[in-house]
Amino acid sequence: MKEQMESLEIAATVRGSQDIIGGFVQKVYQLSDDEILFRLHVPKEGKKLLWFKLGRGLFLTDRDIETPMTPSHYIMLLRKYLGNARITTVKQHEFDRVVVMELQGRQPLKLIFEVFGKGNLVLVGPKHILLPLRSETWKHRTLKEGENYLYPPSRRMPFDLERDDIEDILKNSKADLVRTLAVEFNLGGKYAEEVCTRMGVDKNIRDHVTLTESVYHTLQTMKKAVYTDPLEPMLIISKGSVVDAVPFHLNIYDNEESKEMESYHKALDLAFIESDDDKGERAPSKIERRLARQKSSIENMSNKVEESMMTADLIYQNYTECEKLLDAIRRGREGENREEVFEELKKSDDVLEINDLDEYAVIRLSGIHDEEEVTTNVRLDFRKDVNENAQKYYQTAKKNRKKIEGAKEAIKRTEKEIEKDLKVEKKKERKKPTVQFWFDRYKWFISSEGNLIIAGKDTKTNEEAVKKYLEKYDRYAHADAGGAPSVVVKKDEGEIGERTILEACQFAVVHSKEWKRGVASGTAYWVLPEQVSKTAESGESLPTGAFVIRGKRNYIKDMPMKASLVEITYDDKRKVMCAPSFATEGKEYDKKVSFIPGKKKSGDFAKEMSDFFNVPVTEIQKQLPPGGIKEIGRS
Repeated sequence: MKEQMESLEIAATVRGSQDIIGGFVQKVYQLSDDEILFRLHVPKEGKKLLWFKLGRGLFLTDRDIETPMTPSHYIMLLRKYLGNARITTVKQHEFDRVVVMELQGRQPLKLIFEVFGKGNLVLVGPKHILLPLRSETWKHRTLKEGENYLYPPSRRMPFDLERDDIEDILKNSKADLVRTLAVEFNLGGKYAEEVCTRMGVDKNIRDHVTLTESVYHTLQTMKKAVYTDPLEPMLIISKGSVVDAVPFHLNIYDNEESKEMESYHKALDLAFIESDDDKGERAPSKIERRLARQKSSIENMSNKVEESMMTADLIYQNYTECEKLLDAIRRGREGENREEVFEELKKSDDVLEINDLDEYAVIRLSGIHDEEEVTTNVRLDFRKDVNENAQKYYQTAKKNRKKIEGAKEAIKRTEKEIEKDLKVEKKKERKKPTVQFWFDRYKWFISSEGNLIIAGKDTKTNEEAVKKYLEKYDRYAHADAGGAPSVVVKKDEGEIGERTILEACQFAVVHSKEWKRGVASGTAYWVLPEQVSKTAESGESLPTGAFVIRGKRNYIKDMPMKASLVEITYDDKRKVMCAPSFATEGKEYDKKVSFIPGKKKSGDFAKEMSDFFNVPVTEIQKQLPPGGIKEIGRS
């Protein structure tokens, strides 16, 4: 499970978030103490969900997320400001883990996501902070309502460094190379190690000033990968668990399993939210997550009860001071010199704010609560006297106590639902995976003539499929389009039938990015093994998973974008196979489902097929083409 995003990953996320510009904020929800969900509406695209985990991550999600019915006080205020506000800009502040979303509501606004440390969400108006999720003070800045928003101290942008800058940093650093890159270059540990790996040097060396040129070129390559070239997001899987999501291929993960993703946002979503298969155990159900939120809500309301009672007590303990302040404000508002009166009142260390527009003042009060000395900031309403202000807090405590009682009853009902669901779950037979063979590491199918065909699932397995398994009697196929896998047709000896080559080419087309585009047909080609090379032209290099084809290509056109899931027997073992339609037409299967590109999410389709074929959902999902699906037949 991914713990936190790096600055470089924030840059990739921001780049992938530009399509929400022009969208509107419809609703905001607080899922937990450190999770905020924004429901957006983007013209021509519809609903989008933006998930923010304080200090950890920010990305778009398409998961079905249950939202709380009752908003917190903070969320109510946030909705007041952001309701129907239009997003005008989404950008990263310098090379820091800070994202700034500019909006136009009734006034220009900035929503600042702090994705570092404990994290924070700060709403800033034209002049000052309007609403921080959490008020905090450091030596260099203060996050409080009414204060000017100051960004964290500036950090170095590694990709803008010139050779002389790099040489100076390396020369003056006393740390080893990887720590210098992580701290002085502001790359963070993971991407510092990646730079060392790409350069092919020991990360622990200290005599590294001679590496200036190599560091410069490696940084420029990574800059292109995150800011210019198409992103190639990947999910990193270790020992069956998702451990990371990266915006492009990292050499440090060459020994781990990786999975290409359609977007970096999707990769992050899966990396942060562990699924059943990532954990190796049952994930909490929707009802269980509801129970957790209900318990958290009770805890929050109990804290609010305590806070309201303490505030009311302190108002009475400081009755005279509160009365003097309210009387002075009242006289000032009735006179002609109100601004002078307010400014004079603000000179007091204990008077923190006087908001004439919204008719409240904030005063610091001290006293005794639960036999302890306490100090807190109290908001007083101009329109009420001291007694009425105190009673307002007592009434708030009373209302929250009633809510707590209602929440306890809701918890009882939820616990009964969980108990019922668990009984049903125990009765269900656990879906067992079919026997796994070596080729399950790849996309695969058995041709109508009995040949095994494999294809890469990502850049790493693309490279493997060709280097390890393309042999003398085999054939190589590839779609005539970008984002397509290398396909290897296996044959021990002799010629491969024309029908099998046709099916292999259709397989290449089906698993290319053309499927996601929803086209009806595509073109592919096949060549001999000796025409496939990893040797690039002089002065050029090939990325992982790419190959050079030399000589004549044998093209096959107009192959339908159509595939089938079928149940087969292979080596006397039951398997579920995803094959191109040419390979399954005219054959009888116990179970068969045919499909073409469509609007149904592949995850939803995989769940249905998991039930139909009685195998784990991952066994289906890893075989499906890269995009939406429309079922056209089942038997």
